[in-house]
This record gives sequence, structure tokens and C-alpha cells, in this order.
Amino acid sequence: MSAAAAPLRACALLLCLLAGSHQLSIKEFVVPSAVEVGKDAELKCQYELNADEKEVAFFIKWWWTPESGSSYDKKLIYQRIAGHNPETQVRHDNTSQIEMKENDSIVLLNVNPVDSGTYECEVSNIDEIRKHEKLIVYSLVIGPEINYTLINNEAEDKNDDMLLIECQTEDIAPMPDMSIIFQGEKLNVTKSIEDSDNDGFYNIHANATVSTTDIDVGEIRCELWYTALEHKRYVVIESYVPPGRDASSTTELPEDNSTEPDPTHNSLQNYSDDGIRLLCSWTLVSFATVVAYLATFRPYLL
Repeated sequence: MSAAAAPLRACALLLCLLAGSHQLSIKEFVVPSAVEVGKDAELKCQYELNADEKEVAFFIKWWWTPESGSSYDKKLIYQRIAGHNPETQVRHDNTSQIEMKENDSIVLLNVNPVDSGTYECEVSNIDEIRKHEKLIVYSLVIGPEINYTLINNEAEDKNDDMLLIECQTEDIAPMPDMSIIFQGEKLNVTKSIEDSDNDGFYNIHANATVSTTDIDVGEIRCELWYTALEHKRYVVIESYVPPGRDASSTTELPEDNSTEPDPTHNSLQNYSDDGIRLLCSWTLVSFATVVAYLATFRPYLL
């Protein structure tokens, strides 16, 4: 190594040591992955400085990128700069209000579906460090609702009748998906998913048709799930019963064809009259037996 290169190497090593001494670290970072609509969500970003560091050129910021947005849509929602009071930034009308807490934690109050997205904490004190996580706001599902309609074929062959199956749910979040299963077979469905009010709540409608040829009774199964979350699917099951069939016969034991007597039938009335007639008949028989006995043994008794 040349004599000229030695000082350069020493300077480079010194710069590395200085940079390392100012290295920041985030010791606690919390962004909940999923929050129910109407609940509060607390976001934490706890940083740590080295013992010899001071907040001279320090700042901490929270950023938010909407779920359907790109990096160009990233918005500053909170910041604290050394020597200044912390402050929050307004996003837009549909998003929740932000409450500031100690240690640069923030709380999203009464969250809405539009609050979903990526939340990033940026900490800087000459050096800079960032962490981010995705938060999804979801709603509980009631349903989905199943409807089916038998479509008669105009042709003479009625074995080609079709069954139209529809599944739908309204005002749910986040983006949903849906499938229809009939007699254990997943059907090809036509789907419509829309957020008509641009508030993050979706309406979803799916339908499929299947031939009723050789179908007596079938199970319709509608499954709904959120594409942005891992969770157990919402499932509704309903039985398809052909026209003219009793729905109860598909789940109950075969009925006994014997006819039970009506409670008002004469055979169930006047039990006391029958008893009197029986008593009288028995008395007459007994009297006749005694008379015959006396007639037989009368000569011996005289």
C-alpha cells in the first residue's frame, strides 16, 4: 500500500465510524393489520437515539398511501420537528380524525373503509430510517343472500330448463369476491362489484346458470371473502327443491302414509256409553247362567 493511500483509508474508516455512531433505530413499530369499521386504530413508532445523540436536526413523520393509490398519492398525516409542536394533516372528508398521543403515537378514530392503506413512519436525525405496514378496515358480513329462479325452456323438451342462481351482498368492505357452488361443483359466475358512493363500501352480485336435467334436489352454496385479508369465508347454504316437491321431504324422514283419525271422529267419543253397554251385556249373561244352573239342580235341592 502506498503512503498516499493510507490517509485516504483512514479518513474513510473515520467517516464510517461517525455514520455508525449516528445510526437511528425504531424499537417499537405497530400498525394493526385489520380493524373493524367504527373501531379506533392506534399506530406506534418508538425510536431510539444513541447515548451521545441529541435531537438537533430531528423530525418524525407519519405518511399514508391509500389502498388503491400509488406512491404519488402518499400524504403526510403527522409530523413533529425539533423545536416545534407536533401537528396532524387533514387527508380528505371521508377519512377518520387523528388523535395525537405521547411518544409520537397517533390514533385513527372511528375508522372508515377509506382509511385502509399503507402507513409509514419516517424518523430522521441526520440519518434516516423508515418502516411501513398495511392496515385494512373491514366490515362484518350479514349474508350473503341466495335467490334462485327456474327458467322454463320454450322448446317442447322441458328437460332443458335452466336454473338461475344469484348471490349478493351490499355495503361491505374491503373489496370482496364471491363464488357459487352447486351440488359440490364450482360454477362459472358473472360478477358485478362496485363502490357506487366512493366511500369504500362495496356491493357485489354474482350469478350463474345450470341445467336442471336429471336434478332432483341440489345444494346451493354461496361463498364470500375479502381479497385483501386472510380469513374464514362467509358461507350460506340453501337447498334447491324442484317445483312440486315438498321442501321438508329433503331433510326429514319419509312420512307414514297411514291416515290418523281426526280428533273429533266418533270413534274417539262416548267412551262411557260403550262401557255401560258392555256392563249390561255381562250382567245378562251372568243371570242366564245362574238360572240354567238352578233349573238343572232343582230336583236335588227340594
